[in-house]
Amino acid sequence: MKHSDIKYTNQRIEILDFLREFDGHPTVDDVYEGVRQKLTRISKATVYNNLKFLAEKGLIKEVNVKGVSRFESNLIPHHHTICLECGEIQDYESEKLSEYAMSIAKEIDDFKIESADTNFYGICKKCMEME
Repeated sequence: MKHSDIKYTNQRIEILDFLREFDGHPTVDDVYEGVRQKLTRISKATVYNNLKFLAEKGLIKEVNVKGVSRFESNLIPHHHTICLECGEIQDYESEKLSEYAMSIAKEIDDFKIESADTNFYGICKKCMEME
C-alpha cells in the first residue's frame, strides 16, 4: 500500500483484500456481501463510499456496464470484453492495442492523457451457445 496520504481503515483493507481475491468484476452488492462475512456490522453505504474513494485514489478501478458500477483491483493496463446479453466482463490484455490507443491519444491537443483502455461490446460464447 503505497499511498501514505490514505488512512487504511479496517473497512478499506477488507475491501481491497476482497477485490484482490475475487475472480471478476464485482458490483457494490457483491463486495458488500463478501466483506460482510468478516465485518458483520459494515453497511452497504460504507462499502459504496469506500469503493468510490479507493477508485478516486487510483487503488482500484471502476468499470461501468449498463449503468452498474463494477470494481477491480487489476491496475495493469488492459481492456475489457463486455457481453451485451449477460453483462459478463472479461479482462483482455493486449500490449499492442494499449500502445496504439496511447499513440492516438497523443494526437489530442490541450489534454494530458495518462491512460487509455477500450471496452469491446458483443455476445459472449456462453450466450451465443444459448441462442
